[in-house]
Amino acid sequence: MATSLRIKILAGVLTLLALFAVALAVTLYFVKDSGDEVAGIVEYHLPFVARINALDVYTYEIEIVGHELADQRNVTPEYIKQRKARADELVRMIDQLFAEAARLAEAGSNDPRNDLADRLAMAKMVGAVRALETDTKKFTVATYRAITLAADGKIPEAREALNGLQEFEDLDAVFESLRNQSNRMVALSLAETKGNIINIVWMNLALFGLAAVLGLIAFLVFTGRLQKTFRGLTAAFRQTAGGQFSDPLPVTSADEIGELTGSFNEMVTQLKAKEKLRDAFGHFLDPRIVANVVDPATGALRHSAERRRVTVFFSDVEGFSAIGEQLTADTLVRLLNSYFTAATEVIGRSNGIVDKFIGDSVMAFWASPFSEGETQARDACLAAIEMATAFARIRSDISNITGLRRNVPRFDVRMAIATGESVIGTIGSETTKSFTVIGDSVNIASRLERINRVYGTQLLINEDCFQLAEQEIEAREIDVVAVYGKSEPVRIYELLGTRGCLDGAMTELCGQFATGLQGYRRREWDQAERAFRECLRIREHDGPSRAFLSRIAAFVATPPPDGWDGVWQATSK
Repeated sequence: MATSLRIKILAGVLTLLALFAVALAVTLYFVKDSGDEVAGIVEYHLPFVARINALDVYTYEIEIVGHELADQRNVTPEYIKQRKARADELVRMIDQLFAEAARLAEAGSNDPRNDLADRLAMAKMVGAVRALETDTKKFTVATYRAITLAADGKIPEAREALNGLQEFEDLDAVFESLRNQSNRMVALSLAETKGNIINIVWMNLALFGLAAVLGLIAFLVFTGRLQKTFRGLTAAFRQTAGGQFSDPLPVTSADEIGELTGSFNEMVTQLKAKEKLRDAFGHFLDPRIVANVVDPATGALRHSAERRRVTVFFSDVEGFSAIGEQLTADTLVRLLNSYFTAATEVIGRSNGIVDKFIGDSVMAFWASPFSEGETQARDACLAAIEMATAFARIRSDISNITGLRRNVPRFDVRMAIATGESVIGTIGSETTKSFTVIGDSVNIASRLERINRVYGTQLLINEDCFQLAEQEIEAREIDVVAVYGKSEPVRIYELLGTRGCLDGAMTELCGQFATGLQGYRRREWDQAERAFRECLRIREHDGPSRAFLSRIAAFVATPPPDGWDGVWQATSK
């Protein structure tokens, strides 16, 4: 059956090819004929017409020059010299154009590519050009004589010579006749070319119609017996593409269709296995990471790491150990899952990648190609603001989540974001690998999350992150801190919300805090204390103001050493 089907298809293809070969041969014949006509038009007819038109113009111009010089009004010697030179040039050009026109007519009459009618017409043009050249030569000689007389100042003689040009009045009619003859010759050639093109179109349409009818018949014959099988396969493919894997299809023949059905059944079996595997690992690894570390062509793991600007996020539940002591294992897991789910959903929507869960901590990052460098800090900050709202909902609902009605634990989450250069890529051993981020930005984000405890803040970011995201967020500078394990100090900011979210009181607090921070760094303890106490008047539990008031009290009792730069030294991780 397979062989028979192949032969029938081959016979149909050969038949169609034969029809197209005939169409091609006829088309080439007409195309060659049209090409010859176009070549004659381009090489002979149009250049010939152009030269006849130019001759008409130049003979008219030389006559104008004669009248200008014979008129002698507002004419300078320099102008007479220029016009005399133009007359000399026109005489040379007229002689040259007649020679070229005669050569074109003679060459066209002898070119075998032109048909007989064209060659006869061009042959007649040779005689017409020669006759016109004789009359024109007499005209130009007479006109040039008048120009020469006028240039020599013999105006009466020049005017008399110009009056003698009346005997050449019929010259314009001769030019017009020759031009009309050449234009008719071009029009006839164009008409013939158009006819060839129309013949090509109709012949190709006829052969196309024949081929279409034969192809339709072959299609109906070849597909009638296969229709049922293909419909079954098509329905199964659509079902599979929609995510619903069909049952194995029955293999009813041993030909190519049977092989296709068997291959489809094997494909569905493999897809079911891969879908189960993907569902299982999708809970452990972000699909975007899989797409980035697996070569789509080979399926091999890419072993690559590079240094990029990365924005890293850390969060941690405050007092989680104490919370864990109050809850059963199931309740604790339910609370953690609510917290992790809220964080993961927000991070994923904002182009971030959840790197890992470390106990009750979440580590995530924003980096190319998942989030562009110019937007990653903004994406991370906006995500953290949204997470703060989501965590507040968990805090308000913690009684229902834990099932406790008394001694309900507080649920407060500290967060930190740091932007900087880090290494990102596939890292690990030969047997166990992870796509992760390592470097300064990771360490800084981790330290800042813990430094929240020092200032009583919920969300701190470093200066690089603030500078990239400041057009979209509201934040206040908190301090310059030398984090544990890093000698270079880090300027840190408290992320307060999205741009424009601050009310009047909070705006006033930020201004007073900046004043206090400025006085603190200049060792103007009284001014700084007044500003920070004003912050507490506006917001009673402002953690950063309390922290600085405590430091100021210590510095008043024991002033900092000379050379103190205002940098706070963090003494623990």
